[in-house]
Amino acid sequence: MKKTIALLSLLVSMLGLAGCNGKTVHIDFPFEVGEVETIELYRYAEAPASAEKKVIDAEETIKDLYDMFERLTLKLKKVEETEEATITGFRLNLSDGTVYELIYSCYGVKNGNLKSSTGNFEYFTSADIGSYWNSIDLEAVAVEESELPK
Repeated sequence: MKKTIALLSLLVSMLGLAGCNGKTVHIDFPFEVGEVETIELYRYAEAPASAEKKVIDAEETIKDLYDMFERLTLKLKKVEETEEATITGFRLNLSDGTVYELIYSCYGVKNGNLKSSTGNFEYFTSADIGSYWNSIDLEAVAVEESELPK
């Protein structure tokens, strides 16, 4: 009888902990990686007037970014937004002339929201998506605020 009670207690505890984790989701793009011709990568901190852009056209880098987004573990919660956010935007230009946009707002270390107006979602992630800006070794050029992903 003691073993049964211990086992039931353990199961209830495990279910409780699993419930605290929140539901996780993954991005399922409505297109294949081969349909992405270029990715425009945007970045600014605090003020959109300071935005810069890098354009990625290397197939391997496009595939790496596409795979990274599909592997991300996202949660159905939002981070409290602050004014000191660093914004990293991705505009995926597809071969049919359409675009798919993602915006990562970072509010601290491993604390950010990933949203997409074209994908119609907003999720929390602890992934450091903004670090891709520094790892992409391309020239950054200044851009107008009107060019930024929405």
